[in-house]
Amino acid sequence: MALRMVVVEDNLLTRELIKEMIECLGHQVVAETDDLATTMAAYQQHKPDGLTIDLSLPKEDGLTILKALREADPNVRAIIVSGNSQARIKEEVLKAGAVDLLPKPIEMATLRACLGKVFPDADNA
Repeated sequence: MALRMVVVEDNLLTRELIKEMIECLGHQVVAETDDLATTMAAYQQHKPDGLTIDLSLPKEDGLTILKALREADPNVRAIIVSGNSQARIKEEVLKAGAVDLLPKPIEMATLRACLGKVFPDADNA
């Protein structure tokens, strides 16, 4: 099964990299956003299988976006992306309802493993 994903990232190069990697794995990026309002709108419009959300965003942080998404849909599957993958940060994002923490810089093998763990029925080329 191919996934339909939303990428939430303010850095255009990183956003494009994540998008390309997701697409190389045979999935589709249905929207790209960088703040709470556009993320909520994209989630409502596209009903994606999941999201990748950068932890550090200029307007609202990734946990704020995750909490808003979880209020709208308790079953949302969001992977937090962060340059800080310390155990304390991972514990915080998992406690907030993220399904996993993906460390930056993102590597294809790590993304594939993460998607495989979070979406076991997905095809990860």
